Amino acid sequence: MRWLPAVAILSMAGLAGCGTDEDNIKLVRVTGTISQNGKPLAGADVSFVPDAGNKDSTPGVDQTGPEGTYMVRFKGRNGVAPGKYKVIVTPSDAAEGGPVPERFQNDPMMFKIMKQAQAPAKKSGGDKVGVKSEFEAEVSETTKELDFDVKTSSSAKGATKS
Repeated sequence: MRWLPAVAILSMAGLAGCGTDEDNIKLVRVTGTISQNGKPLAGADVSFVPDAGNKDSTPGVDQTGPEGTYMVRFKGRNGVAPGKYKVIVTPSDAAEGGPVPERFQNDPMMFKIMKQAQAPAKKSGGDKVGVKSEFEAEVSETTKELDFDVKTSSSAKGATKS
């Protein structure tokens, strides 16, 4: 019975160390505006995909508000770790004119995946609403705001970072 308090103390010490290393990663708050041909793009999905060479891998996501603004989040925390990122902007289904059905209200991502799987293959060409755009970005300890403008005219292929 003398060993019982020692086991209890060791068990508690083991539980205290159960936090993940991800909780200790220093994140940089990154906000900005997503626009389409200079006009705010509401409801777009914004994904920060970390470069394989980054010290810490912190993929971040958000969805733009009515004014096209976003604040990227990593696992419920504001920001991402410093490093290089591929930023992917995908207009939402609402921007494409398709509301999320009631049965998918609790899981709009599943609706989006289902809709993408059912969509016919699109021909390559200039970006248009509904087609994702990709940007390169670097987040440093002093980065505060990153704005991106999706170009959709036939003369402007791809997108630009401002």
